[in-house]
Amino acid sequence: MQVLDTILSVLLVVLAVVGIYVVLLMVRTLREASAFMSETRERLTPLLEKADVTIDAVNAELLRLDGIVTQVEEVSGTVSSTTRVATELMRSPVNKAAEVGSKLIRTFRARRR
Repeated sequence: MQVLDTILSVLLVVLAVVGIYVVLLMVRTLREASAFMSETRERLTPLLEKADVTIDAVNAELLRLDGIVTQVEEVSGTVSSTTRVATELMRSPVNKAAEVGSKLIRTFRARRR
């Protein structure tokens, strides 16, 4: 019985030492994780602020680009309308001249016969 008591006592001491070692490892791991999180927070905050500033700058440029595109669309519409009017103005005299020329040719042909 004494041998069994001695073995159980030694086993309990070994288990206690292993348990203490595991607890120490867990404490060390938690401290390292806490330090890592603090460092990450310290580095991440300025990065997020810089990203926010960058995104604001990109949005401003996109708004400016949108304004430019809108102006180009307006100018394109105006040029298209002007081109259409100019084409009609050019066609009208040319069509009239062709019509007069056609009538003259028909008149001369009719007189020849």
